[in-house]
Amino acid sequence: MEAVNGHQKTAVACAAIELEIFTRIAEGLDTVDPLAAACGCAPRGMRILLDALTVLDLLQKHEGRYCLTRDSAIYLDRRSPEYLGDSIEFSHSPFMQSAFLHFTGAVRAGGAVTEPEGTMAPEHPVWVQYARAMTPLAMPQARKCAEVAGPVQSVLDIAAGHGMFGISILQQSPQARCLAVDWANILALALENAARAGVSARYETRPGSAFDVDLGAHHDLALLPNILHHFHPEGCHALLRRVCAALRPGGRLFVVEMIPHEDRVHPSAPAWFATMMLATTPAGDAYTLSEYSAMLHSAGFSTPELHPIPGSARTLLVSIQ
Repeated sequence: MEAVNGHQKTAVACAAIELEIFTRIAEGLDTVDPLAAACGCAPRGMRILLDALTVLDLLQKHEGRYCLTRDSAIYLDRRSPEYLGDSIEFSHSPFMQSAFLHFTGAVRAGGAVTEPEGTMAPEHPVWVQYARAMTPLAMPQARKCAEVAGPVQSVLDIAAGHGMFGISILQQSPQARCLAVDWANILALALENAARAGVSARYETRPGSAFDVDLGAHHDLALLPNILHHFHPEGCHALLRRVCAALRPGGRLFVVEMIPHEDRVHPSAPAWFATMMLATTPAGDAYTLSEYSAMLHSAGFSTPELHPIPGSARTLLVSIQ
């Protein structure tokens, strides 16, 4: 029953985010009537919502007053730099809801059925929304990549999205330049972020598919953040071969991915990620370490070195050409 009624919890949490309950409580409105008045809600509705959020461990209740938990203070108060409300809105966008409403069809077909190409259609509008929404979640990953990268001269960022992976490296390497590849509509956001970070002069964009556009040559470092899982193994191999050819001898490749154990059911977040790929892509998957290692070897890379990413369910794989 917990599994089949999960949509009820989703509805409660999303209502609270839409009404900005967590932000209002953080600002001092911590009882039913003031919150109801501020949100334009019936007191009965507000009381039941607040109690439901308490049951979900998103609030705490003491003598009729509500306060945030540690997690809701960090991630659900709009004033927090790590606010995830926009990310949650993307997770429950019409596109994502439609994909999972047709999940039985995806199981039967072995891939997305709501759109013939799923999210892999050229310049799919969902990626602009995704890039904006996921920037807070990506920052721990980007910071880890910059930390491991150290000083570099030339960076190739494939499927750059919001651009924060390449931008974070440019911020710590004043002589470095970055070539960012993605669809044109997404690169507009990356350019905004590069300007905001003060690295625009060293940030070049190249719109188009990473399978087709010129990736340049002799890069010190190539980034593949959260992209390989969208393709079948043959597609991953083809992309890795192109990236390998764009690196200088001894250049490094950084792959950021959800990586389940070989049993494919642990840890829970990377294991569950395969369902997302089934619902939204034609042939994507959550690949295991042995599968990524085989892809990398066949494309001309070394056995990957693993770097856990604090604050993320993803892992950084570092491989050498």
